Amino acid sequence: MGPVRGKRLEAHLLRLLGEPRSLDELHALLKPFYPSLSKATLFALLVRLRREGQVLYQGEGFLLSGEEKGKDA
Repeated sequence: MGPVRGKRLEAHLLRLLGEPRSLDELHALLKPFYPSLSKATLFALLVRLRREGQVLYQGEGFLLSGEEKGKDA
Protein backbone atom coordinates (compact mmCIF):
# COMPACT_ATOMS: atom_id res chain seq x y z
CA MET A 1 0.00 0.00 0.00
CA GLY A 2 1.46 3.34 -1.04
CA PRO A 3 1.97 6.23 1.37
CA VAL A 4 -0.95 8.28 0.01
CA ARG A 5 -3.33 5.35 0.08
CA GLY A 6 -2.16 4.50 3.60
CA LYS A 7 -2.90 8.03 4.79
CA ARG A 8 -6.36 7.88 3.19
CA LEU A 9 -7.06 4.59 4.93
CA GLU A 10 -5.89 6.07 8.23
CA ALA A 11 -8.14 9.13 7.82
CA HIS A 12 -11.10 6.95 6.84
CA LEU A 13 -10.48 4.70 9.83
CA LEU A 14 -10.30 7.60 12.28
CA ARG A 15 -13.60 8.98 10.94
CA LEU A 16 -15.23 5.58 11.51
CA LEU A 17 -14.00 5.51 15.10
CA GLY A 18 -16.33 8.30 16.16
CA GLU A 19 -18.27 5.50 17.85
CA PRO A 20 -17.14 2.17 19.32
CA ARG A 21 -16.54 -0.55 16.73
CA SER A 22 -14.97 -3.99 16.76
CA LEU A 23 -12.17 -5.07 14.43
CA ASP A 24 -14.66 -7.15 12.43
CA GLU A 25 -17.03 -4.19 12.04
CA LEU A 26 -14.22 -1.91 10.91
CA HIS A 27 -12.96 -4.48 8.42
CA ALA A 28 -16.46 -4.96 6.98
CA LEU A 29 -16.93 -1.19 6.59
CA LEU A 30 -13.52 -0.58 5.00
CA LYS A 31 -13.32 -3.66 2.76
CA PRO A 32 -15.49 -2.20 -0.07
CA PHE A 33 -13.16 0.81 -0.33
CA TYR A 34 -9.91 -1.15 0.13
CA PRO A 35 -10.50 -4.62 -1.39
CA SER A 36 -6.99 -5.87 -0.63
CA LEU A 37 -7.19 -4.84 3.05
CA SER A 38 -6.67 -7.79 5.36
CA LYS A 39 -7.66 -7.92 9.02
CA ALA A 40 -3.98 -8.31 9.91
CA THR A 41 -3.08 -5.08 8.10
CA LEU A 42 -5.99 -3.26 9.73
CA PHE A 43 -4.99 -4.57 13.14
CA ALA A 44 -1.39 -3.45 12.61
CA LEU A 45 -2.61 0.03 11.67
CA LEU A 46 -4.80 0.16 14.79
CA VAL A 47 -1.86 -0.90 16.97
CA ARG A 48 0.31 1.85 15.49
CA LEU A 49 -2.43 4.44 16.00
CA ARG A 50 -2.90 3.23 19.57
CA ARG A 51 0.82 3.71 20.28
CA GLU A 52 0.53 7.24 18.86
CA GLY A 53 -2.43 7.94 21.16
CA GLN A 54 -4.97 8.36 18.38
CA VAL A 55 -6.97 5.21 19.14
CA LEU A 56 -8.08 3.74 22.45
CA TYR A 57 -8.88 0.13 23.19
CA GLN A 58 -11.95 -0.38 25.34
CA GLY A 59 -12.89 -3.79 26.78
CA GLU A 60 -14.71 -6.34 24.63
CA GLY A 61 -12.72 -5.43 21.50
CA PHE A 62 -14.12 -1.99 20.80
CA LEU A 63 -11.95 0.80 19.50
CA LEU A 64 -12.47 4.51 20.03
CA SER A 65 -10.91 7.58 18.58
CA GLY A 66 -8.45 9.25 20.97
CA GLU A 67 -10.69 12.33 20.87
CA GLU A 68 -13.43 10.39 22.65
CA LYS A 69 -11.25 10.03 25.75
CA GLY A 70 -11.75 13.67 26.67
CA LYS A 71 -15.54 13.27 26.63
CA ASP A 72 -15.56 10.48 29.22
CA ALA A 73 -12.89 11.85 31.56
